[in-house]
Amino acid sequence: MEFSKQEKNYLLDIVRLVLTSCVGAGKKLEELSFSAVPDPKLAEKCGAFVTYHIKNGSEKELRGCIGHMEGIYPLWETVARMAYSAAFHDTRFLPVEKKELPFIDYEITVLTPFEPCEKIEDIELGTHGILFECLGRRAVFLPQVPAEQGWDKTQTLEFLALKAGLSKNAWQKSEAKFFVFRGIVLENGLE
Repeated sequence: MEFSKQEKNYLLDIVRLVLTSCVGAGKKLEELSFSAVPDPKLAEKCGAFVTYHIKNGSEKELRGCIGHMEGIYPLWETVARMAYSAAFHDTRFLPVEKKELPFIDYEITVLTPFEPCEKIEDIELGTHGILFECLGRRAVFLPQVPAEQGWDKTQTLEFLALKAGLSKNAWQKSEAKFFVFRGIVLENGLE
């Protein structure tokens, strides 16, 4: 899946509108109106995540990240809903405040469909996102996470197991299942 510059900017503009209108001006998501999609593929059901980072000098720290792994809504609507949720409902953080807006960077990760992965050796860090399921628990890392954290494959799988609320070695259990996907990352309208 590829996006034209116009399509990328359309999706990034949705995040910008949510931030400036909902965080900046106190509106609810339901009060916003969005322009018509420039291409029908943006209306296809597709999973996506919206991630916020806050700039702290030359460093960036995670400020919120929420997504739908599978296509429940049209892509443009998924982006709007996740932009709002990442700003207000990521339980790891307090809601984003208006004073933070000048320091917020954001990105959208559009997900390809999940494919079962039978062998750990087939997971390509930096290329594949990973969905881990074991003992009724699930956790996911987007493709960019291991590289951002400087993790090797074993560390990535250990942190994935911990994120699922299991022991760090749970990824080695016979019940463990892995699915891989790719993510198309769109950042702050710079593309």
